[in-house]
Amino acid sequence: MTQALWYFRDADQVSGPHPAALIAQYVELGRLGPDSRISQDGHAWTSVQECGQFEVALRNLSRTRQGEPRGDAGAPDWETERALARQRWLDERLDSEALSADSAEHRAGESVTVASLRHDHAQTGQLARQAWQRRPAYRIAPLAAAVLVGVALAVWYGQQRQPEPAAPRLMTDKDCAAPARPEVGWQGCDKRRADLARADLKGARLGKILLDGANLRQAVLDYADLRGASLRGADLSQVSLRGADLTQADLTGADLSRATLDYATLTGATLAGARFSGTRLGKAAWPDGRLCAPGSVDVCG
Repeated sequence: MTQALWYFRDADQVSGPHPAALIAQYVELGRLGPDSRISQDGHAWTSVQECGQFEVALRNLSRTRQGEPRGDAGAPDWETERALARQRWLDERLDSEALSADSAEHRAGESVTVASLRHDHAQTGQLARQAWQRRPAYRIAPLAAAVLVGVALAVWYGQQRQPEPAAPRLMTDKDCAAPARPEVGWQGCDKRRADLARADLKGARLGKILLDGANLRQAVLDYADLRGASLRGADLSQVSLRGADLTQADLTGADLSRATLDYATLTGATLAGARFSGTRLGKAAWPDGRLCAPGSVDVCG
């Protein structure tokens, strides 16, 4: 047995459903009056007074407004309060039982649904395996024959075609004969004693190049890759090596007067006898692992 639930309408707003105890409480507090519209189904509306189920609450409301004590005509206030409290307790208990029953029914429905889905999934997988095992074996032989014929035709066609002449290989990665230019690929080339004064070799790939005794005065080698390069006795005066990688490079006896090596990497480089006069070394990585201070000149500070 479940308690009756009620809707109430305030202007154009409908609220509910609520238990009867809450409606009675709203009446006693004055939130709902005798002419307030209530309904059990949200369609057929009546007033609180015409309903006939909230006389006690209406009497209490009237007594409260007149300043009289609340309660029935023949009953003390404490009896009335106890009756109302018991009614509210019963309403709340019925609500709790109804909610528990609905929750149990919902969980049972979910369990049945999950079990059904798992059963259907397993049955589908079994049917698929059975269908695969029942494949006609005679279909495999024609398929294999067709594959073999296709391979044979491809081989025959390839033999009939005349070989095309190979395109000349472009030495884009390494070309020792290429002129000096930015990003040129001279890695490993022999450029000893070459005259490269004022050459623009920005970003050039010069790893392990031989530039012993070369004239690189005022050349631009910013961000060039000179790892392992040999620059023994080279003229590097006023050269720009900003951000260049000179890891393991040999700069023995090289002239680096007024050169710019800001942000250059000299890790493991050989600098024996190299000349540093007015050479900028701001934030350069020195051979011993130190990072030169900004604005360092001649000496890694």
